[in-house]
Amino acid sequence: MNMLSPLLATDPASPRLTVYDDARGTRMEFSGVTLENWACKVANMLLEEFELDEDGAVRIDLPASWQAAVVALGAYTASLTPLFDDSLQPDVVFTSVDKAPAWSDVPDCVVVSDDPFGRGVVEAGGELPLGTVDFGPTVRFYGDQYVGPSPELARWERADVGKHRYLVPAWSTAEEFEEYVLAPLAAGGSVVLAAGLVSAERQQQIVETEKVTRVLTPR
Repeated sequence: MNMLSPLLATDPASPRLTVYDDARGTRMEFSGVTLENWACKVANMLLEEFELDEDGAVRIDLPASWQAAVVALGAYTASLTPLFDDSLQPDVVFTSVDKAPAWSDVPDCVVVSDDPFGRGVVEAGGELPLGTVDFGPTVRFYGDQYVGPSPELARWERADVGKHRYLVPAWSTAEEFEEYVLAPLAAGGSVVLAAGLVSAERQQQIVETEKVTRVLTPR
């Protein structure tokens, strides 16, 4: 059983992660089944494509988004260390086209497009930097079942986090990701992220539309 399996045992079809990106006018929604599918593919990719072991560190140099979320969930699923800062030297980094040159000293660099539907850099009409891996078409190759050792989602349960639909702020550290995403999921809840700058009026509109029952504020 992998980390997100408990979501499938209760209510696999309900939304668990919803991401608004008003800059692109998109809303992406992931059920428990879809979220687990992505996490398993990423976990398999990390272990098979890059041959990482349990001490592997995965740097996620991406803004808070659904792409960043599924990469982090894949890293957790594979019992790897996800990094959102430069506290450790990573074994592999996931980043954008424009930031890729800054990571030339990392063994493997995966470029993630900002396409809302998960197309690769080349598929979306861009140019892949030399020596990098295109995330979209590469991750699709890997299986949507993960059979390796995986932590239990209950590890992130918190007494102050219940089964609610949460509107969460953007995360910038692993601790914040665990608080804003993993803790609500561990409680059987769901998460709504409004990426980028959102006015108070727009935030309230999202709260009402998504039937949010709890709003988490930045630390």
